[in-house]
Amino acid sequence: MLTRWKEVVLGGAAFLAAHAVQVWAWRAWFAPAGDFAAWFLNSGRAAAFTAACLFVVSAISSAFGSADRRDSLVRGAYFSGGAVAVMTVVLFITGPGTIWPIVLVAGAAIVITSGVSGSLFAWAARQMF
Repeated sequence: MLTRWKEVVLGGAAFLAAHAVQVWAWRAWFAPAGDFAAWFLNSGRAAAFTAACLFVVSAISSAFGSADRRDSLVRGAYFSGGAVAVMTVVLFITGPGTIWPIVLVAGAAIVITSGVSGSLFAWAARQMF
């Protein structure tokens, strides 16, 4: 059970790190012409960056797990759960806005897809080698 908590914390930390990079470099990398707040759904580049970060961290984390496909799915689910939890907290700390339910659903869809597909990618790579 302790390894599951590691996945939850790692997912949350990965989302928080991606968000920190976006806040730090928002104007230079993600929205040079926009006047939007630093949030991963406010820019296509930021959404792609967050998805890529979560995919890579989930894949690396799952690569050190067992070679079972089911275990990889469970790891990806726990990883994604941690990332969605931190995403929700960051959203409400920074000001959710009026369409926050839509933002939560769209953000969770991106986060879950990235986290689970990263862990499945690691499982598939282990099967080939």
